[in-house]
Order: sequence, then structure tokens, then C-alpha cells
Amino acid sequence: MIRTNMASIRTPRNLCGQVVHDLGSRILAGEVKPGEPLPQETTLCEEMGVSRTVVREAIKSLAAKGLVESRAKRGTIVRPARVWNYLDPEVLEWQSQSDVNGQLLRYLTEFRQAIEPTAAALAAERASDDERALIQEAWEEMARGAGSVEAFHLADTRFHTEILHATGNPFFAPVANVISVSLEASLEVTNRQPVENLASVPVHQKVLDAILARKPKEASEAMRSHLKDAADRIERVLGSG
Repeated sequence: MIRTNMASIRTPRNLCGQVVHDLGSRILAGEVKPGEPLPQETTLCEEMGVSRTVVREAIKSLAAKGLVESRAKRGTIVRPARVWNYLDPEVLEWQSQSDVNGQLLRYLTEFRQAIEPTAAALAAERASDDERALIQEAWEEMARGAGSVEAFHLADTRFHTEILHATGNPFFAPVANVISVSLEASLEVTNRQPVENLASVPVHQKVLDAILARKPKEASEAMRSHLKDAADRIERVLGSG
């Protein structure tokens, strides 16, 4: 709960963002289920120590993410999960926070397996010299940062994101949010020690080499093999938990 004295030192924008975060987290955690109403506006104002304007702006933000809708005489209702915008960065964050059994990580990995081999093939076919240089630079950062879990995660995320951008297809760009959340959750499961990062460097190099050589089929196969290995490692850890 946000206390009034804390609220008084925040800007209206920060206040709204905090309310959005709190309510979104509740929805994704299942505290308010689809078809159920959020607390009334006056209740939220009192609970969070904010104005009606802040609450209304927060509700608009949640509605834009597909999470809620306003209904006459019923208030603000949580919408069915099938219409939520799962590619929204905040929705992904809230969902990852509530992923207690690893199911979200499994879904994210499945999604990556469906998307990234194709992205790697397109990057091998279409990437400009500058884009290929960025992918190589990201891989070099991975190699240098293998001794640090945090540095490796940042470089790993950049590597996969640069490949998505190198497809030349703008519809791949939003998937970068999924990749970032998936990698963070995955590395927490499979790469808890820096030494585990070292084994990932040559696997990623196979993808890199195929893209640099402009070999779409090899790039796709290398990415598919990498993601299958990651999925197998995730399942071994989750299955033993």
C-alpha cells in the first residue's frame, strides 16, 4: 500500500505509474480474476493515497494494455486473459513476478523456438554490414562478460535483439521484450554460476558465424539447436524442483 506521505513527494506521473504497477501486479497474480471488478474508485483513492485523476489515468493505462474495461453499473472489470497484451513490457514483468511454477518460462521458450530460428535465417539473408557488425559486437560482449552473470545477461539479450532487428521486418521488434524477460528468467534457472555462461559462448558463435557467412539455413538450424538445448536445460531444472 502507498502511504499518503510517500505519495506527496512523487510527481503525478510517478504516482500514476505506481498505481498501474500495483493494480497490474494484482491482476496478473490472480488476486482479481477475469470477470471480477477492481475496487471502486473511492476505495482505490483511499487505499493508495492518490487522487481520482491518478486512479482514472491508471485505469486508462491498464485498459490500453487489454487488462480491464469499464462497464455501466459494474465499474472496471478485468478482461479475459486471452485479450491481454502479453508483448507489453509491463505485462510481461507482472506475469514473470507471478510465475511460481515456471510455466511462463516454458511458454516464453516455446514462443522463442517458433520465432527466433526464422529471425536468424532472415538476418543471415538480409542484414546489412552494420547490422552484422552489431551482432558480432554483442557476441564479443558475451565472451568478455562470461565471468559475470549480469554482464552476460545484458550481452546475451543484446545478441538476440540485434538479430531480430537485422531481419529487416519491423514486426519482429516487439518480440525483443519477450526475449529480454525470457532470457532473464532462463538464466536465473540455468546459468546461476558464471562458469555456466562459458558453455553458451560457442553455441552462440555458431549462430553468429552462419549469419556472417550469409547462410540462412545454417543460421536457422544453429538457433534452433541452441534454443532446444536451453529448453532441455530449463526442463531438467524445473522438473527436479
